[in-house]
Amino acid sequence: MTQNVAVLSMIPRLSHHLRLRLPKLCVFDVSPGQADVLSKLNTAEILVADCDLLIPYANKLTSVKWIQSTWAGLEKFIPFIQNTQRNYILTRFSGELFGLAMSEYVIAQIVNFERDQRQQYENQRLAVWKENGKLTNHRLIRDLTIGILGLGTIGKIMAEKLKLFGATIWGMTRSTSMEKLSYINEYRTVDDLQDILKNCDYIINILPSTQNTNGLLNGTVLQHCKAKNTVFINIGRGSVIKEADLINALEQKWISAAILDVFEKEPLPKESKLWNFPQVTISPHISGVTVAHDVVEQFAANYVRYMKGENLINIFDFNKGY
Repeated sequence: MTQNVAVLSMIPRLSHHLRLRLPKLCVFDVSPGQADVLSKLNTAEILVADCDLLIPYANKLTSVKWIQSTWAGLEKFIPFIQNTQRNYILTRFSGELFGLAMSEYVIAQIVNFERDQRQQYENQRLAVWKENGKLTNHRLIRDLTIGILGLGTIGKIMAEKLKLFGATIWGMTRSTSMEKLSYINEYRTVDDLQDILKNCDYIINILPSTQNTNGLLNGTVLQHCKAKNTVFINIGRGSVIKEADLINALEQKWISAAILDVFEKEPLPKESKLWNFPQVTISPHISGVTVAHDVVEQFAANYVRYMKGENLINIFDFNKGY
């Protein structure tokens, strides 16, 4: 039997790549905003969808058995499907490909900060030959102790890549794990968060947005970073810390800088004080950009499992929120 696969997404050429990879499937696009979106979705057994486009129809799907999301974080989805009957499995887009992309972002940002690339670019603009400051007197990644908050698939890949450059890696998990990875030097649980903050030159948040992680760094928690002049990198979710508390940490010099790809409110409002800090780097939630062929590769791997009746990769747990 040929499965109907509906694609509800703004990712360019996603359905095209699906057809190339799995030509025996009946793949068709559903354009958001059409009057008959729901009826078209209900002709499909499988749905590949962007989370925000899916929300209006999440409780009205009658035929869909499996939804492959193109998003990694699905916390926005939860309020719309709580306390409702769901007859489908929902899987997140995450894994090695996403981890590699986000690792590249982090490594680039660390190198740029440590070597003061901003100053180098300014010197070039002014046609000035200078070899002072961090341009010549900088730390290498091998000199750094880096704490990673969240050791899921992405966190492990990032730890492994940073370790290749010689960094000392501390990893924070929800609970004590029996698994010991060669590229992680120190393990700590959430209960030992202060220990990580006190000992790391960089703190990288990769945690999802859940009841247990929201506000984890609120209040005065980041004051424990002061002794190390820690740089805070957030590529997880902005909900891990209130913007006001992050601004306070910068003003109090508890952290020396912040590299921010996610925010409590997105897009970051123009009136936000974060734009005005010279030691803050802002990017518009692009540390890991979803591309069509990556989604298709994960979908194809899951489709094999789906047809065999096996457990799918990255099943979303509605109770845990990830």
